[in-house]
Amino acid sequence: MGRAERAVAVPGKAFRELAKERLKARHREEVRALMLAASREIVLAEGIDALTIRRVAKAIGYCGGSIYSYFDSREAIAMELVHEGFERLSEFMARAMAAADPVERLHAIGHAYLEFAEKEPASFRLIFMNQGRLSDQLMSEALERHGGRIYDSLVSAVSELLESRNVSGVDPEELAQLCWSTIHGVASLRLTMTAFPFVDAQTLMRHSTAAMLCRLGLEAPLASRPQLA
Repeated sequence: MGRAERAVAVPGKAFRELAKERLKARHREEVRALMLAASREIVLAEGIDALTIRRVAKAIGYCGGSIYSYFDSREAIAMELVHEGFERLSEFMARAMAAADPVERLHAIGHAYLEFAEKEPASFRLIFMNQGRLSDQLMSEALERHGGRIYDSLVSAVSELLESRNVSGVDPEELAQLCWSTIHGVASLRLTMTAFPFVDAQTLMRHSTAAMLCRLGLEAPLASRPQLA
């Protein structure tokens, strides 16, 4: 075997050290992902109060002390889940904002919110149903980083609706918060009362939007509309 062949077959020390560091980094990412997955399951099953370093370590088969090299507190884990949850919610909302008609966009935003609650229940609970148990400072940081632009998208859709229908003297933020409160109530009830025979969520959402448009004088009341044969 020539010298060049031996150099390829037997990597140098620098190469071996680089490979070792990459494997170590990959292992850390895998462990970190396992920790976050276990944390989501704990939050979903028992709420934020059950999330502790010890519980997460036990869930993935690690000793508690080693976990602290990844996250220094349960709030650090919770905040990572919050950030991930807001990013996922932003992805759902981005698809919803593609609708050109403002009424259809409001429907799409509501649908995206319900879909997020259904598909990402742990994140939904942590973001919207457990904030009081996390520090105000950390939650303010998360809302400033993520929540503002999502809320602004909703206000923008309501503003465009009002402008397109020549409605004046109405605060778009009031209507946006009304829409958000309604659809959040639907999503939260469906998560917490799973045995209740709820009406189809999309039907409730469309009735809510119709009621808002009726209040603005933009649609006739449901009772006065002609029934389909």
